[in-house]
Amino acid sequence: MNIQHRRPRTETNEIRDLLEANLGALHALLDEQRRMIADTVRAVDGMRAELRAELHALGNGHAPWVKALDETRALLYVALKELIVGQADVDTNPGVMSA
Repeated sequence: MNIQHRRPRTETNEIRDLLEANLGALHALLDEQRRMIADTVRAVDGMRAELRAELHALGNGHAPWVKALDETRALLYVALKELIVGQADVDTNPGVMSA
């Protein structure tokens, strides 16, 4: 015996309306996500040139930070040399007092 249960037309229409409303909401959400992705891609594209220029400046051997680092290295070298030589003078001359 094959008994088919048919839903009333009003219930079927309500389910169809609910599914169509859900589909509409999903389409709206998809459109919003696409807009957000497009905005993000445009923002990243705009930053890419700026980041490339900054990376180029960092890699430039004549950049101000390279010169400052070299000068700092030279000052530290001189200070360390004076400290070592000064300590050697104290060790070899017992009459010299350290400050």
